[in-house]
Amino acid sequence: MLALLPAAGAAAGGLTPAESTNAGGIYNGYHACPAEAYLYQDGENLIRMEYDPGQKIISASTGEITMLRPEQIIVETYNSRFQLLESRTLEKELPIWGGFFAGADYNFVIFGQANLNEDDSVEVVRVVKYDKNWNRLDHASLYGANTIVPFDWGGMGCAESNGHLYLRTAHSMYMDADGLNHQMDMMLNIRQLDMTITNSYTDVALNSGYVAHSFNQLLLVDQQQRLVALSHGDATLRGAVLTRYKAPAGGDSFLGTPRMRDIYPDDTCVRFAVDTWPGASGANNTGAQVTGLAETSTGYLSAYSETGLGDASDNTNVYNVYLAYTDKNNFSESGTTVRQLTNFSASSTQYGAQPRLVPTGLDGGYILWHLADKNGDYFYYSDNIQYARYGADGTISDIRTAENAPLSNCQPIYYNGQVVWFTTHESTPTFYTLDDSGVTAYPMSAAQPEPEPEPGTGSFADVPAGAWYAPYVNAAAQAGLMEGTGDGRFNPNGTLSIAEVVTLAARLHTSQFGLIVPTAPGPWYMGAYNYCVANGLFDEIRLPLSTMDNLATRFDMVDILNRAVPESETAPIHPHIIVPDLAESDPYGWAVYRWYRAGITQGDQDGNFNGSSHITRAETAAMLCRLAGLADRV
Repeated sequence: MLALLPAAGAAAGGLTPAESTNAGGIYNGYHACPAEAYLYQDGENLIRMEYDPGQKIISASTGEITMLRPEQIIVETYNSRFQLLESRTLEKELPIWGGFFAGADYNFVIFGQANLNEDDSVEVVRVVKYDKNWNRLDHASLYGANTIVPFDWGGMGCAESNGHLYLRTAHSMYMDADGLNHQMDMMLNIRQLDMTITNSYTDVALNSGYVAHSFNQLLLVDQQQRLVALSHGDATLRGAVLTRYKAPAGGDSFLGTPRMRDIYPDDTCVRFAVDTWPGASGANNTGAQVTGLAETSTGYLSAYSETGLGDASDNTNVYNVYLAYTDKNNFSESGTTVRQLTNFSASSTQYGAQPRLVPTGLDGGYILWHLADKNGDYFYYSDNIQYARYGADGTISDIRTAENAPLSNCQPIYYNGQVVWFTTHESTPTFYTLDDSGVTAYPMSAAQPEPEPEPGTGSFADVPAGAWYAPYVNAAAQAGLMEGTGDGRFNPNGTLSIAEVVTLAARLHTSQFGLIVPTAPGPWYMGAYNYCVANGLFDEIRLPLSTMDNLATRFDMVDILNRAVPESETAPIHPHIIVPDLAESDPYGWAVYRWYRAGITQGDQDGNFNGSSHITRAETAAMLCRLAGLADRV
């Protein structure tokens, strides 16, 4: 048994993380619910995004409601030591929470409201677009849409491609001829530029890839730009349903062109059940939970748990964990191999359920699942988990157990070479990291101050000797490429303005000729700006003075600095490069690919460049050192 390794995190600058409760899984009985807790990487930092419905007490005698904790949408920024750097809250724009998606260029928050009168003028879904600094930009609205309750008895999956957002969820529909309000999945295709819904299905449509009833919905866009969905069905089909659309992702219609739909009405997608559940078609009780979808270099992985009893299941039954591998080149039942990962017997007092997949790349990743213990007649999730590594073909390593490391509503992510997630239980977050050495916990309630640098190891009080960026920061400072921010500090997690990037470009360029950046009357950056204009790095039209105070994006950084270094400094060392979120023909694409090929940058853990996001001073120091030959290329 693998024991938990204790550790601690802290808030920085006197900030206090928000309390919430997200412990447990994403299923509520027979069906999933939209996730309320999210974690994503932004530069070197982590962002906690969470909808907290709050905590209240209702008096049994008077019906009076006492709010112990208010309903809120939490956005918190943490550094790599899980220290809280920044906190804010967002407005909940419609009554029903739908979910969140962190895109490459924008963040999206999804809301909904009921439409019990079946009124086509009622807004049932709203998708709100924010920039990466959480400035609200726009929204898309879905009205009527055969929906009385959005997100009902289901989850939500999102994916994006080429400026298009895809959203797959569930809804209860207008009353049918049989007098019932049936439930099935629904799907939206949203053009991010103007937040227009360009394609959708909300009705039963045989060529849409619908599943009914649909109790969870997972979505991805694969390396071949194909949209792939995994659903939990109880009738059409009754099983874990894998769907792949034939139209390339990134267009206005996931169903293809009108001509394609007219000629091949039943050929817009391929779907089949990677595994089926026992029981009657349409019986809500499937004894299953479908919770993981991932792509590998050769196929797709579907992770789920089930009792094997179908509609005869109840909460006294034992679940086991399964992992299905489907070959990309044989997308069918015959191309699918199902592996049972756990072997808990029907009489066991413990079981495994709700597995999560965390890719570390296309060659593999981790699979984690809850453990439940029997107490009396029923099972309850414990604070222990099991996990294993998986390969591209769906085979796994030895299964290990971690104690006191509960999973939560939050999908774990891969960050800094580790699997990371957080869990709350009427508390501030505890972050967990998992790698080959085991699991470590970082509770926010235990203070751990930022370590002081060892004597003689660096120039700045806020750059610890053990930090990944310390060698780059110190080398860049010693070479005169970057300076501190005053009081002996560097502010490694701070962002840069356009003016600061222009100054860096001038320093890079002058260093080639043994010169220094000249000074000039006016703002502090004027000498660097005039130097860059005089030496043809850019002109006043391309980069007007009015932009100098704007925060620089990664695109700005590459575009400006790329002009300041000779071609010999960007000679390719990686000839075959693909940047998943950017084509070489896109704006800035040529320069970004040049830097990837030269080993100056390698993007985030998935290779994405995230060009519209802001870059930290620590990341800038690392790139400058590689550009200037002060550090090895990557």
